[in-house]
Amino acid sequence: MSTLQTLDRGLEAIDIVSRRAAGISPAELADELGVHRAGAYRILATLERRHLVTKGDDGRYRLGSGALVVAGRFMGQYRTAAQPIVQDLADRTGHTALVSIADRDESVAIAVAEPAARGPIGISYRVGTRHPLEHGADGLAILALRPEQPDDIDAVRAARLHGHAVSRGEVQPGTAGLAVGTGAVSDTDVESAIGLIALGQPTDLDLDTLLPVLHEARERIARLY
Repeated sequence: MSTLQTLDRGLEAIDIVSRRAAGISPAELADELGVHRAGAYRILATLERRHLVTKGDDGRYRLGSGALVVAGRFMGQYRTAAQPIVQDLADRTGHTALVSIADRDESVAIAVAEPAARGPIGISYRVGTRHPLEHGADGLAILALRPEQPDDIDAVRAARLHGHAVSRGEVQPGTAGLAVGTGAVSDTDVESAIGLIALGQPTDLDLDTLLPVLHEARERIARLY
């Protein structure tokens, strides 16, 4: 399929700017894109007019408020698309289901569902709940998909080995968690996981039954990107 080169370069420029915490100069952007400096200025001027980048007093360009608006809309659309998948996972397993994303060193729940046929005792988990990545199956599953590090904790190493993460009462006492990572998408660097929260201990989880359903849900979530 043919692409529009100018649009492609503009999108590539946004990606490059987003990766430079200290911002980027027009000359540096020109080198990154392989274009003349005048071309980089035109791209930056166009993006700045759309508030996708902004020029600082130091002459370097950083993401602008327009990027935040687009990101917010992405999360809203993603949550809407993911919710039916999460609900189906909850209904099929009888456990609370969630999708979470990594935000720096924390996991944040962006879609949560409880089974429709909920018993007298269930688990409530709110959208927006945060916890350290090293606590909870969803965070461990995200960390397990990252490149191996010398200081990885044992739970991350185990999750990487087995292809899924299990946790015990780290986020909510008396619960067990099971999750698989959905990966990081190169265009957005969104790291996410889909998982289940159940009452009891990890040994109470029927992995032979739950994992196939969880992997199926993961594939459906992955296709949303």
